[in-house]
Formats: sequence, C-alpha cells, structure tokens
Amino acid sequence: MQVTEIDLEKRETRPRIPAPGKCIYCYEVYPDSELTEEHVLPYALAANAMILEKSCCKTCQREITKYEQAVLKHQLGVFRAQVDAPTRNKKERPKEVEIHFVEVGEDRRVTRDLGTRSILILDAPTMINLWQSPPPAILQESFRRPSEPWAWSDTAAVDALCKQVAEETGVKHGIAMSVGKVNRLHYLRSLAKTAHAYAAAEVGLDAFEPFLCDIILNKSDDLETYVGDMPGIGPFAFDPDHTLQISLGEADGGEAGSYLVVRIQLYPNLRSPEHLIVVGKPTRNLDPSAELAEERG
Repeated sequence: MQVTEIDLEKRETRPRIPAPGKCIYCYEVYPDSELTEEHVLPYALAANAMILEKSCCKTCQREITKYEQAVLKHQLGVFRAQVDAPTRNKKERPKEVEIHFVEVGEDRRVTRDLGTRSILILDAPTMINLWQSPPPAILQESFRRPSEPWAWSDTAAVDALCKQVAEETGVKHGIAMSVGKVNRLHYLRSLAKTAHAYAAAEVGLDAFEPFLCDIILNKSDDLETYVGDMPGIGPFAFDPDHTLQISLGEADGGEAGSYLVVRIQLYPNLRSPEHLIVVGKPTRNLDPSAELAEERG
C-alpha cells in the first residue's frame, strides 16, 4: 500500500496536485473559475498537507459542508482545541466544554442525574469520540462485530474530575460522565469523502470506477457496504508522533476481482479505529507497492 503519514507538529505539506479538469465528486466539467481547491485531508486535521487544485464545484461543496463541518467543529471541536489542531480562526475555538454527570449504582445503572457543567477547556480532561464498525460488507468478511461509538480519554484526569463532582454532590456509589455524541452517518460519510479525494489525488479519476459519489453527496446512506474497520491492514508501524495515517491499495474482492481501498486512522497514537473504505473498482493496473490481498493472506 502507498502510505501517507502526517505529523501535525511539523505542519508537513507536499506540492499542490494539478487540477483534474472536473469536479472529483459529481464528475461534471466546469471552468476553473467555478471550481475550488480541495483539501484532500481536511484542513482542520492536517492543515495544508495535501491540496488538489480546482477540483470541487460549489454545489458539491455545499453538500459536503453539511456533514464535514459537523464532525470537525462539533464532534471533534473540543479535542482539536485541546491538542492545538489546525484552525483558520482560533477566536472561534470553544473556550468551555459541556460535561454531563450521572450517579450510578453498583449495577452501573443510572440512579441520579447530576446535570451538566461547563468546564474550561484548559481544565477539562482530554477526550475524543469516534466510531468503530465491522469491515465493509462488500468485502464479505465472515467476522462481523458491532458498530458502536469509540472513545479515548485521559483516565487520570477523568477520575480526578469525577471525584471532585462526587464530593460536591454527595455521590455514594459511583459517577459517570459523557461529552457529546457521534453522529454515525456524518462521521462515516466524512471518511468516505476523504478516501475518495485521496484516491483521486493519488491515482487520478480515470484509474477507478467510483462507488462513493452518492454517499458523499447525501444521495445514499448505504455506508456500511463500503465503509468499515479492518485492524492490522497495511504496512504501518506504530509511531506516537503520527497524527494521521492514510494509505491506498487494492483488496481482493473474490469473484468480483479487486477493489481500490483507502485506509484511514485518525490520531493513531491513541490506538484509534483503523478505518477501511472501498472507493471503487480499478480500471487499470495500479501496481501498488503492497497489495491488501497479500497483507490479509
């Protein structure tokens, strides 16, 4: 698999990728004046690390913004502020985080609602909420695990805050807290958009028959067919400095032949879910450096 690894501490960039001559999502041809540059990896995650010039029409951009900004600003906004991720306007960053507390009994059932508290970002535990899924259904994997939220937090800081609230509210048994929720469709759709854009940038639109355009443009919710998780795929070595890892390769589709796939892992230093997105059918020999079929063999 061809691998891209991003370390945001270094604000790494690569040369801009020439315009493909059309919108990479609807495949319509427009004058350059009607197309905008596309951050293949969202600016809020990877700054200007990878830009495809004049490659997205305004109509598609409006559809993508509906869910991509919800993920980047609302789902990941607090965490991004805590780790000083890229932003175009630091004044718009959240200053506080809303944390909901409940009292729980020995059986972990909620016994009392303790309400929501506004806590300064600087004083709040570092937490991130993502989503984990079974493998993409189109790959016909026999192992199917549940689709559910995934979270990471600074355990020591969470315990200290819960202890403080417990003392203030007279909690006798246990206390639990939550910060925000993950919109599954928004999150998986954002992964599909990034994967498709990455494939278009790396091998070109003519290299594959696309599967994800209707999903990206909010015309289909058939996400689990093409978007899921497959841990252990690809030639990745764990590096605590890597903020984002993304790669491109081919997967064995059995009788269907091969599929072009993209692997994405956000914040791999947190051992986050390893997403695999099936972006389409190759239309020519891409000769990746290492095929997924070999990785899975």
